[in-house]
Amino acid sequence: MNELIQRIGISGIIQIAVSLWSNILLVIITLSLSSGIKKSKSAAGPNNYQTPFTKEIMIFFIAVFFYNTFDIVINLITGVPGDFSVSIHYVMLIGYFAVGAFQTLLFLQVVKKYVAQVNGMERLRKTTLLIQLLHIPALVLLAITPFTHWLFYLDERSDYFRGALYPIWYYTTIISFVYILLVLVFCRRKMDRFIFKVLITTSVLPIIGFILNITYTGISFNNISVTLSALIVYVFYESYRTSTAVSREHELNRVQQELLESRLATEQANNEMLMAQIQPHFISNSLMALRAQCTEYPEIYESITNFSMYLRSHFEALSGSNKMISFEKEMENTEAYLALEQQNFGDRLNVIYHIECDDFMLPPLTVQPLVENAVRHGIGTYDEGGDVQISSRREPGGIVIEVIDNGSGKSNITQQQTERRGIGIENVRSRLRSITGGELEVITNESGTTARITLPEPIGE
Repeated sequence: MNELIQRIGISGIIQIAVSLWSNILLVIITLSLSSGIKKSKSAAGPNNYQTPFTKEIMIFFIAVFFYNTFDIVINLITGVPGDFSVSIHYVMLIGYFAVGAFQTLLFLQVVKKYVAQVNGMERLRKTTLLIQLLHIPALVLLAITPFTHWLFYLDERSDYFRGALYPIWYYTTIISFVYILLVLVFCRRKMDRFIFKVLITTSVLPIIGFILNITYTGISFNNISVTLSALIVYVFYESYRTSTAVSREHELNRVQQELLESRLATEQANNEMLMAQIQPHFISNSLMALRAQCTEYPEIYESITNFSMYLRSHFEALSGSNKMISFEKEMENTEAYLALEQQNFGDRLNVIYHIECDDFMLPPLTVQPLVENAVRHGIGTYDEGGDVQISSRREPGGIVIEVIDNGSGKSNITQQQTERRGIGIENVRSRLRSITGGELEVITNESGTTARITLPEPIGE
């Protein structure tokens, strides 16, 4: 260790330590990004989404990792005499310079792709390509340097010295970053804010590091500035990814709401067509006439009355658009339906009411379809019958209505019944969300099914 300190100095040891810790952090960040990409690709539907610019950011982080790795080896081998160490040193230096050039070309490519091409700026695209082509002489110079020593050379102790043509590399790099800065100045209003922040960070800091390295070679300011750029870019990326995810979620919600409204409009149009065909007034008048003939038969008279109320509630729901009714009226329609079912089930159906509030409005056919599901698919599937509880109460989150049955909701139900049940529940949920902003939650377990409606207050009348 003492020999290493004497050979490369305290500044070299500090440089190695900083580069090692930077690489550990870069590995963690890159693995995190890679995991996020895999999750996005494997996700289905709307979740199959990747944040723009992710691949370029990953490539940059990987390049910085190798940039630091080459610098670590260069520091460790500096001052070690022998042909083998000199050869390794040359390889590391060529890799170091090549990765540095790659990073510069990468961000020129970002300018070309995300600024010029996105905005249809053909002249800017060609100019950026020309700046990229300027690196060809510098890369050729790098390739022949082990034989010519024009860019850099090593003495027999493996100490590094700049060659006569090093300014070509230096000014090519400086010109590239100054060009990027000029693009940022003149095209900032046409650029995505995230791209602007990334390019300004990855241009200004490397230029500062590059200039400092010209005046002082004891510490690799290039590596420090590039690593610092990578960490700042990661902070920008995470902020951008979060804001993009939130914006996308809002957009998906907006599209879903539009689809819901479109479906409800189509459903309403179909209902109006259906109402025109079935002539509800004729059916209601016929039932009333039939009921008038059954005054001597109370049970039949009552059944026709309840059936008429049941039909009328459905007719009103079909003919009305977003008109709401009182909870008291909804319960009258529900009780009419239950009276009909009571004739079928007899003592097997026990209805329990816990009504704590009824002074509010809701869409028609909100509670009754849930009660019908509870009776037909919960209680009706068991020979011994069961209980149906209907309750309403006020809570801090709004008005809560619950329909609870003590059947499993699964036994003896055919696939067709299951599908019809799901459609009915989804229709109630859709109308609640569209008309009132309310929610419907259905919880099924071995002890029964709970359908819970939450209505925000106040509900418009």
